[in-house]
Order: sequence, then C-alpha cells, then structure tokens
Amino acid sequence: GEYSLKKDRINPEDPQGLIDIFCENLHGTSHTPPHILTIEFNKKGDQVSFARVINEEYKKANNSRYLYRFGSSRGTNVTPTSMVTDIEKTFRNKIKRWFDQDFSRAPYLLEERDLKLIKSMKECLDTNETAIKEQIEEFLLGIRAKKESAVVTCVISEKNIRQYLGDIDAFRTIFIKKTRASLSQKYNTESRGENKICSVCRKKKDEVFGFVSTYNFYTVDKPGMVSGGFDQSQAWKNYPVCLECALALECGKKYLENYSRFRFYGFNYYIIPKSLYGDQSGIFETLKTFQSEGDKIKLSDNYQVLMSDTKDEILNHLSGKGNSFLCNILIYQENNNEFKIERYIEDIFPSRLKELFDAKKIVDEKSTLHSLQVPIFNDKKKVGEHAFEFSFESIYHFFGKEIDHDARTYFLDIVTRIFSGKEISYPFILSGIIRKNRKLFVQNILTKESALRGLALLTYLNELKLLGSYQDGITMTNQSKSIVADTSSDTYKKSEAIFQEFPAFFNASAKRAVFLEGVLCQKLLNIQYRERKATPFRTKLQGLKLDQNRIQSLFPEIQNKLEEYKANYYRDLERLISASMIESGNDWKLSKDEIAFYFLIGMNLADQFAFEKQDDGVKKDE
Repeated sequence: GEYSLKKDRINPEDPQGLIDIFCENLHGTSHTPPHILTIEFNKKGDQVSFARVINEEYKKANNSRYLYRFGSSRGTNVTPTSMVTDIEKTFRNKIKRWFDQDFSRAPYLLEERDLKLIKSMKECLDTNETAIKEQIEEFLLGIRAKKESAVVTCVISEKNIRQYLGDIDAFRTIFIKKTRASLSQKYNTESRGENKICSVCRKKKDEVFGFVSTYNFYTVDKPGMVSGGFDQSQAWKNYPVCLECALALECGKKYLENYSRFRFYGFNYYIIPKSLYGDQSGIFETLKTFQSEGDKIKLSDNYQVLMSDTKDEILNHLSGKGNSFLCNILIYQENNNEFKIERYIEDIFPSRLKELFDAKKIVDEKSTLHSLQVPIFNDKKKVGEHAFEFSFESIYHFFGKEIDHDARTYFLDIVTRIFSGKEISYPFILSGIIRKNRKLFVQNILTKESALRGLALLTYLNELKLLGSYQDGITMTNQSKSIVADTSSDTYKKSEAIFQEFPAFFNASAKRAVFLEGVLCQKLLNIQYRERKATPFRTKLQGLKLDQNRIQSLFPEIQNKLEEYKANYYRDLERLISASMIESGNDWKLSKDEIAFYFLIGMNLADQFAFEKQDDGVKKDE
C-alpha cells in the first residue's frame, strides 16, 4: 500500500486522493468491461429533468468519476452507482433508496444548494421511474444476450458540460465523508480510540478506528465477534488502525486487485511478493509491467502456464527472475458479504517456480502424452482440440467439483503441497484417478483423456519427488529376457518404448503384464464392436474393479474370444504378457487401484500397437 501511494503520487490529504483510493474498480476480473448505463439529467437552475438513458463504453480513466463503492447487499451503495442485476431491485434498492437519506445530518452536513440538487434528482426519478426502467431494460436485453455485465449511474448536464457523479461536489463530499466515517461508525455505534497505538504501524496516533475491514474476513457485525466484553464500540481495542494505515491498506488492496489478482478453476488468488533486500519497487514494477505488457510476453511460444489452462498467469514470468524476492500465494473466494481465505502458501522462491516448470516441461515432452488431443471449449461448447500440455487442470480433473462429488479441498491441499515441496500420498492420488475413471467407464464414456491425465499427474509429481509413499524403482534393464520369443518384434519394441518413457511406473513385471493385457483386451473390444456393434466383453471387466486373480483369469478368456472370432492377430503380444506374468511370480504386490490403472492405460494406448491384420475403423476404447 505504501509503495502504491508513493508510486501513483496519491495524497491521502487531498480529496481526490481519497476518492482514488476508495473507488472500486468496476471492471474487476471479468474479461469484458461492464456497459455503463447512464441516467441522463439536464440541469437548469436548481431543477433537473430526465433526458434519456445512454449505454456507453466503460473507460478505465473514468473509474473514479463513476464514484462506485459497494455498500451492502440489501442496502444502498456509497453513491447511486450500482451493478445491475434485476432492474426492479437495483432501481428500488440502489438508486431510489439512496436519495431517501438525510444528507443534512452528520457526517454529511451538506449545504442548502447541494440538498436542493439531491431533492430535485429524487423527484425526477420518482416522476420518470417507468420510462427510466423501460429504457434500461431495453439495453439489458442485448447485454444479457452477450452474457456481459452492466452498471447504472447518473450524469448531469448543465450548459453543455456533462458531469459524472465524481465531478459533482455534493457527491464527492458524500463519498469522502461516508467512506471515512465507515472506519469508525457502523451498526449504529462508534468505535474510536484517542492517543492509542495503531496495530499496523505500531505508532501512537491521535486517533485509531475500530471498523477498518479492508477484507471481509474481519468483521464485528455481531457483538459476539468482539472479544473482551462483546461491546462493538470497543472494537478498536481488538484491531486499532490509524487513518494513514487504513488508507495504505485500501491502496494496497487496490494494487493487488489491479496487478496481482489471477484466477484458476473457480478460485481467485493473489501473488504477494516480498523483497529480500528491503527495496520492494523492483518486484512491484514486474507485476505492473506484466499487466500492461503481458500480452507481448505471453505471445511467446515458450511461455508456459501451470495453475490454469490459459496464459493469464504470471508464474512462468516470475520463474525466470533471480532469488531476490519470494512470493506468497493467497487463494480465496469472495462475495459481497464474505472474503474467505482458502489457502495461504508462503515463501515460494523463483527457483522453486522454475523447478515446477522444469518438471512440467519433462511431462510435456513425453511423446505418449503429447499425442493426446484434448478438447477446447468456448462457453461450454467444444470448438476444437489441441495437444495435451500439463497444468493443474489435470489435478482439478480428478479432485474438482462434480454434480455428486466435491473434492476441491483436496485439490487445494495438493496444489499447496506442490508449491511447498511437501510429500503427497501416492495411494491417495491414485485413488482419485481411479475413482474418476471407474465412473466414466461404468457410464460408457471414453476414458482416454482421463487415463492419460492420470499418468501425466503421477509423472509430474514423481519428477518433483513428491510421491512420498511411492517407491520409485529402476528400469528393468538387468531382467532376464530368455522367456521372450522375439525381442526384435514391433510389438516388443513399441512396448519397451513406452516402458522406457515412464520407467518409474513400469518398474515391475506385474505392471507390464497388466498394461499389456489391457492392450489385448481393447483389441478384442474393437473386434467385437466391428462385428456386432457392441462390446459384451466389457461386463467381464467388472467396472474396472480388478485384482491379480481377475487379471490372471481374464487372459485366457480374452485369448479364447479372439479365437472364436478367428481374429487372434496378437501372438507376439500374448507371448509378452505370458513372459511378464511368469516373471512376476505369485505375489504382485499391486493394489486394486494400481491394477485398474495399468490395465486402463493399456486399453487407452492400444491404438499405438499395430499388427499385420489391423482392426482399424472400429470404435476405440469403450
């Protein structure tokens, strides 16, 4: 906040400085700015008359002229400028009721000419209410059709000079006095201490206030929330803040919202930098530059994203900086009544960010994963495809919010552990991957994307050495191959290429056997679909609830079915499965989730195994 005040040359003692600090950004985090619907008044003498409603383009330079600051969800805002939801409710609660206030009383004490202006505007709104609402609603029809937002405000024209609320002394005075009074006057009481220590700057100040709530996670709207007596007038004893610090906090909040706020998978987050050498200006300028020139930076083919599937994040940019600063990430959800901190991740160095992106690069370079095409959606409609790239979307895919299952707490826990370098349970991650895939499998929905996202997620976590309970084995280079009939076959070479690409996850013969049997099973399902337009053998997979006994008994069943169809083109593959099963012994030491995972991966990579007689043109996977 102090940096922003100094850099933007905002003088808290100047009325315009206070307005600049307390005015909220109407654009917010939405991709498109709101439409500004202005109720136009013509002023002559002490009287105003309604002219029309205009739909104009939002201008960032006019933000303080719109004079917007949210008040309460059920009450009025600080001025009659409001986001438009339902026009009836907005006009009644946010516009008309605002003019019902008595501005002749403290803290406003407006002069007579200003009171006459407000009274005339109120009468004009009452007289022309129907026409105003009809004109606004007409504009809203087109705005809603484009799924965009709108703001309603007032404009007064006099002698060919058009003035927004922020240009008019009466409204500027109300705005300043109301926002300043809100620091110490709420809930029909006052909370203010004199000659006390400010809890922020730790200095003794002439007065400190008790209702400074820069974010809504601190509130004393109920007496029970005030510790030590349940007296709201004594709230300043819990959290005393002087005027200078209150303004700095507000300015700091605005800086974060303008330059350091990002979004991923339904959550907002702040990147909060902290210099290690005292001078904060360098890193703050980096954040500011990214917002102003980020489009050029993000156009680079090498620019990568991690937390989201869009390029609207700064982490890759920060990962290239030296360790002269560290970052804290505050993940939160916000509505008008609540600011809820979901996670606070501390002390992330740029070098740690680089490690995260280096691991991502390794995953993205896996040819097996890069061949996966994932859909591109626009407004929930598929509009194309692109090659898979790892991001935290692959975590949210398994630990996100579904109609019947909300695992977002786990999602945030996993993200936090990744940034912090803390171990993550391998069985837990695998259970989430298999839960999702079993659900898709039972619903007869293709599982290829989900299965390979699971493999990518495990590979990513393993590259970061975060799978604490997973024993990362070695590639089986010293294993005896005497049982294998032909190591020069295309089937053998293809399987070995996959195993070598993911050595940490194919480090046991049992895993290879299950994977290869999944390939063989999918070949059978493809043939069944070609012959019968159905895949009855799927029922034998028991919804992917598989164990060692079931895998061993399925193998001859698959072979017999292929013989029945006179389509057993897969002798080399069967020999590889047999060899791997023999080498595995009697105790595979694989959980049911692991067996289901490797079998599913095999099914979904079956199209990478070509044979002399092809089964092309048939339904892939389920």
